[in-house]
Amino acid sequence: MENINIDALPYFDKEYEQPEMRKLVDELVSAEMKNNTISENHKIPQPISFFKKNALLRKEYDRVSKGLAMDSFDTERYKLEPPKEDKQRDPAEWEKAVNNAQAQLEHQTNRIENLELLGTYGVNSWKVYNAFLERISEQLKTELEELKDQITHTNKSRKYDQTEANIVLTNLENRWKEKVYKTAEIKAAILELEQKNI
Repeated sequence: MENINIDALPYFDKEYEQPEMRKLVDELVSAEMKNNTISENHKIPQPISFFKKNALLRKEYDRVSKGLAMDSFDTERYKLEPPKEDKQRDPAEWEKAVNNAQAQLEHQTNRIENLELLGTYGVNSWKVYNAFLERISEQLKTELEELKDQITHTNKSRKYDQTEANIVLTNLENRWKEKVYKTAEIKAAILELEQKNI
């Protein structure tokens, strides 16, 4: 981990817990925020245009976005009907009807084959896919636990460092107070001597 210098000492600095200090800090932050020129527009994400290259998907996306119902499925082409009564003697109409019937038969044959393939191999495919997803899930759980451990270690290390710094800073503060007190005593003694000599 790279060496980062953080000047905040949350395990040591307790002044913010005092109401007067909290009020002062909040006022300073509010004053600084008033000087901030950043607008609130940065919170609004830029609009995203989906499916620019595919008009069909774009149309469907717009329909769903507007909450419109989907057009009903056209089943007319799947019906097996003979030519209308007025065209019963037209060979072209009969050829069209026969071609439609052959197409429907081929389509049904494909559906049956697909269902048979799904019955034969589908279960195993799903088992393999589920096993794959479970492996990914386990890897992600492991990574998450490692990250949690790193965070815990970092927080403990930070707390230890700040506790150690607390000792050093408290000693330095006590020494500073002693020096200030001694300086005040010396000044008082000098003042007293000067007054005696006058």
